[in-house]
Order: sequence, then C-alpha cells, then structure tokens
Amino acid sequence: MTPTLRRLATVSLATAAALTEIGSAQPAGATWLDASQPVSWNKPGLAVPAAARLAESVDPRCRDLARPAELEEDRLLREQGWDLVGPYQGGWQIRVILATAGYDGMCRPRQYQGFVFLHGALAGTLSPKLMDSRTDGALSRVTFQGNARLIAEYLRYAPQDPLCCASRTTSVVFDFATGTAVLRPVSASTSSNK
Repeated sequence: MTPTLRRLATVSLATAAALTEIGSAQPAGATWLDASQPVSWNKPGLAVPAAARLAESVDPRCRDLARPAELEEDRLLREQGWDLVGPYQGGWQIRVILATAGYDGMCRPRQYQGFVFLHGALAGTLSPKLMDSRTDGALSRVTFQGNARLIAEYLRYAPQDPLCCASRTTSVVFDFATGTAVLRPVSASTSSNK
C-alpha cells in the first residue's frame, strides 16, 4: 500500500469511528427520558459547574447574541464561562436560566444546560448531561406549575427524523425535594408530535 493510500485509509477509519461514536452517543444521551420515573442526578449543595471547553472557536457573531448578565444567578453562570441564552424565566423565587458553552454554525446552542435556581441557590439542572440543539433530548421549553413544580419538554428524534422536526416530545415533571432546595424529576411521558 502506498503512503497516500495508507493515509486515506487511516483517515477513513478515523472518520468511520467518529461517525459510529456520534451515532451511538446520540440515542444513549437521551435514554434517561425513556424512564417513566427518571432517577434524580441533582444533589444538595450543588455549585455552578464550569462551562465545557470546546475544541472549535466560537464565532463572535454568535457570542454577540448572548444575553447580558442581569441577575446574580446570571453572574454566577458567566463567572464559570457560560453564555446566557434567551430570556430567563422566573416566579415564586424560582429562576430557570439556559446557558451554553458554544454554538453551531447557525448560532444554535451546543453543550447547553438548563439551570434552576431556588431562592438564589442552584437547585439543579434540567438534564443529567449537556445538550446540543437539534439532537435527541434537547430541551425545548419549560413551564412553571406553581411554586414547587416545573414541566420541561425535550425533543425526541427518531433515526429517520429530519433535524427540523422531532417526531416526539418527552415532558418531564420536576419538583423540589421536601425540606430541601433540590430539583428532582418526578415523572416523564412521551407523546407524538404528529
């Protein structure tokens, strides 16, 4: 085998391995949404985590779209390297803030998280792992249900779904553990978008 063919074979094998890893990681990333009673990942005394470090550089035009810090919770996230995405939601001393570590080519959030604060303290996140726009398990909406309950909706992509249109949505009910400021998932249900 010539050196050129050897390099091409190596590149092809590396590309195939990367595509296999991406394909297998995507469904596994959202499997927590398949349980009717998801196991809680949030614990008491959480600190705001540092934003993920992405290998690619961020287009400054995307970063210009980030919301400026207005709240103390915003400042806590910004200090850890997060960009604030869209408006925060608040009521009943609860604040939900979306924050991202990066962006795709269309300035959609990559490696983002939904952070929930109660009385100014981090109560937890809305996913056990970071999410990417237009992938299975991407957080799409949060609704308040009074002073102790939230409903979060996540896009569920089947392998044949176009990136624009997830075929299902999973709704997860969250509440705060009794006597603590810890956010926990209570139940999950999936419905068709068709």
